[in-house]
This record gives sequence, C-alpha cells and structure tokens, in this order.
Amino acid sequence: MKAFFLSLCLLFISSAALAEQKQQLGPWDVHYILMPTTMLDAEIARQYQLNRSRNYQLLNISVLTKANQQPQQVDISGTAVNLAGQRQTLTFRPIKETNALYYLAGVEVRSDQKMTIEVTIRQGDISQTLKFSQDVYPE
Repeated sequence: MKAFFLSLCLLFISSAALAEQKQQLGPWDVHYILMPTTMLDAEIARQYQLNRSRNYQLLNISVLTKANQQPQQVDISGTAVNLAGQRQTLTFRPIKETNALYYLAGVEVRSDQKMTIEVTIRQGDISQTLKFSQDVYPE
C-alpha cells in the first residue's frame, strides 16, 4: 500500500512539474525522470530511505517491453557527470510493486548545472545504453 503512494507521488510530480521522458532501446521502452528530492513527501522519502535534500535529485527509471509494456527485471548501472567533468557513480535500488518495477538512484547536485546521465541496462545477453542531459537546480 505504501509503495502505491510513492508511485502516485512520482506520477503527480512527473505529470505536473516535470515531463516524463522515454527512449526506445532495443526491445524496451525505457521511462526516466530526474527530479528534486524535495518534491517528495517527507514520509515517503523516509519509508524508502531516500535522501530528501536540496542537494539531491532522484533518478527514477522503469524498463518495459515494447510489445506488452510489462516491467522488466534488469541489471542497471550508471554515472552522472557535470560540465566540470565531476563524475558520480549511480547506485540503483529496485522498487517492486504489484504491477510495477522501477529503479531509483540519488544524484548529488551542489549548484545549477547540466548533468549528463549514462545508464547501462542489461538483461541476459541484451545490453542497451540510456544517455541524456538535463539542467538541474538545487531547491
């Protein structure tokens, strides 16, 4: 039930404040959003042990099959790099709900900047790379 609230929270945030983004990679539709953690409800952040701070962004990724939009269990790793070349290794945590599976990682942001995110998604012998850049602003 509480997981439902996180999904609901992320849904409202993504549709109201930030545009959800999607890329088609191989057999998957990969949905992703990078948003300030201060937009999360404090109780939800506490429950999921998310760092709710003006200096953190939350990267949320879901991987669905193109054919039937079923959530996929994958191995996922990545990095975030700012314009100064400072690199962060992203540690993803899977969140599983009844009909959903998504992967969360925190991204530290100390000033207004453009971040380039590169994520490798693997499942068996399939490997795809999600890469995007986004301007981020500490709240």
